[in-house]
Amino acid sequence: MVVVASKMALSLTTGLTSADQVSGTYQFVPIGILRVYALGSATGMLITVLNNGLSLVNAQAVPYFATTGTMKRADHLVLEQAVNAGRLECYFTNPTGGTLTVDFIIEHIATKK
Repeated sequence: MVVVASKMALSLTTGLTSADQVSGTYQFVPIGILRVYALGSATGMLITVLNNGLSLVNAQAVPYFATTGTMKRADHLVLEQAVNAGRLECYFTNPTGGTLTVDFIIEHIATKK
């Protein structure tokens, strides 16, 4: 298992979409299983995840939220999906009327073909 990307308290103000959160060494992955965990500071944050330009999650609400506490794998799994080899992308969007934050972890487990 490899942590592809993670961030604590990614902050987005009203109406903004983040830059791609996956970059660097693990931007391109082999065939495997992708897991995305996210914890928003309040309701409203949306997540989009792409594999080779194909949407795995498209503007889905981050379902669990809390202003305090820690992210737990058992409680904050947003996506678990088999993925093809290639590029991963992850974007967050804040369509609400205030500033929101999100903590997230993106993991990849390589599998044999």
